[in-house]
Amino acid sequence: MTVPPVQPRTSRWLLTLLAASFLIDVLLSFDSGRPALGALPGAAMLGLCALLGAQKPTLGAWAGSAVLLVSTAVIRLSDTRPESISLNDLLLTEVAAGVALVVLVVWRTRPFTATLSTASLVVAALLATFFRTGSWSLSEVRTIQLGLLILIGSVVIGVYLRGVSGKRTETELGALVRRQWPLAAALALIFFLDLRLGEAPNQIFALGGAMVASVCAFFAPRAPVTLTLVATIGIALAPFALYLSGGILPNRSGQDALVFTEVAAAMALIAYDVRWAPRWPAILSSAALALATFLALELRSLLDSSASNRGDQFGLFLAFLLVIAVATGMYFRSRDRERNQSIRSAVTGAQQSERLALARELHDVVAHHVTGIVVQAQAAKLVSDRDPRIAVQALDKIETSGVEALKAMRFLVASMRGAKPAGTSEATEQATTDLTADLTAVIENFSGPPVKLNLDVPQIVPQEVGRSVLRLVQESLTNVGKHALDATSVSVEVITSDSEIHVRVADNGTGRRQDPVGGSGGYGLVGMRERVELLGGRFAAGPADPVGWQVDAWLPVEEEEEAT
Repeated sequence: MTVPPVQPRTSRWLLTLLAASFLIDVLLSFDSGRPALGALPGAAMLGLCALLGAQKPTLGAWAGSAVLLVSTAVIRLSDTRPESISLNDLLLTEVAAGVALVVLVVWRTRPFTATLSTASLVVAALLATFFRTGSWSLSEVRTIQLGLLILIGSVVIGVYLRGVSGKRTETELGALVRRQWPLAAALALIFFLDLRLGEAPNQIFALGGAMVASVCAFFAPRAPVTLTLVATIGIALAPFALYLSGGILPNRSGQDALVFTEVAAAMALIAYDVRWAPRWPAILSSAALALATFLALELRSLLDSSASNRGDQFGLFLAFLLVIAVATGMYFRSRDRERNQSIRSAVTGAQQSERLALARELHDVVAHHVTGIVVQAQAAKLVSDRDPRIAVQALDKIETSGVEALKAMRFLVASMRGAKPAGTSEATEQATTDLTADLTAVIENFSGPPVKLNLDVPQIVPQEVGRSVLRLVQESLTNVGKHALDATSVSVEVITSDSEIHVRVADNGTGRRQDPVGGSGGYGLVGMRERVELLGGRFAAGPADPVGWQVDAWLPVEEEEEAT
């Protein structure tokens, strides 16, 4: 199975995790004194092996195993006393690097290679855990429990990544993991510290509610209220599980009353509730979770005589964290509302732009052809009795205009269905290939009075400018056919001067401008002005001097800089 290389973003997160772990180890080592500093070089080298494993996982795993063994020998011979908050004498950096290497080899290598590499890391870690100094700070049972939990979690993550790497489409669970993995990593680290801080063999029973709450917090975006209630039940029952475990495992003294993982998961759940849930369900479920967390604290305080005097102090601490969680949820809820409003505004604006583009195209193209059909039909009706040949010629033009109108309508329907960009038609698809030819074709198909054409345009015209010039001339001629029924000539000028194209269409109609058959939509001048202003140009239309109607438009032409 071929998997894609690790993305730079993943490598950056790995580097951040290792750097934070190494910083914690450095602070602990300096605080403990000189005998603890000798373990830092080995931890740094193992971190580098994990970074190497991001690109070459097999080499990184075997190199990490070797570094761990050499570091163990050096520590054993030099009388170094590592200061660790993880597994016995393993530094936090070494645990983080080992987890990363197991995940990488399971994710990105063949099963047989992954098995051998993982086994080498496990053997090296066991030797380092139990034989670096010969003194065990944790009981054998607790060490095996914790190490096995870390190993299983690492393998599960690697198997999951291996399964989703070859998929092109992201599943709902994959999207949730991609969003929630920083929270999962933070809760896992806090859970690890809770296990380390507790001294009793049955400390893991005290974290049952924390485990339930952490799982609920991870999946909270899918059903925040329901999962908050589930976490509430888990946290409320956790002290009773701890009490019952005393009959199974002795030496129940020493449990910490405050479980940090439980508090962190509760804060995340409350924040998700406030952010996504309706108001009253969010208030009630969050209050229930906060109450269960406080009662769990009090019950554990009763079980632990050393913590009984700290219940009130921790209660105030929980109240402060509750305020932070609610404020965080309200902040993100406000951000989500603003983002949704921005998205709605953008969608509305895009829809409005699409509607305007379709409306302009419908008016400029289809109305142009339909106007020609009406004018030719009227002319054929007038001369059919006197000269049938002219009527037949008119019918040919009607047929041509009808075919063009049908094509334009099909293009518009295709754009509405998403097959083509909005506001396109067959004419606009060809508008920028040869502006002179396009304008000549429009004028040749014009069914009104004779047109005098004066063109002076560059060979290459920007696409939007060429399309707009064509539309301006087409719509202006359509208006002549609609309104200037007594016009005997039309002049069309498209001239380039300096950095703009000047379009002028004028007729010599002398009578009152007539409303066409079927009425006028009244959007022709509006559409032309919109086209021009969108390109940063100027537009003017009105009576000409001494007679007629004149349309003027100036469209800027950006001069492309020559490549140097």
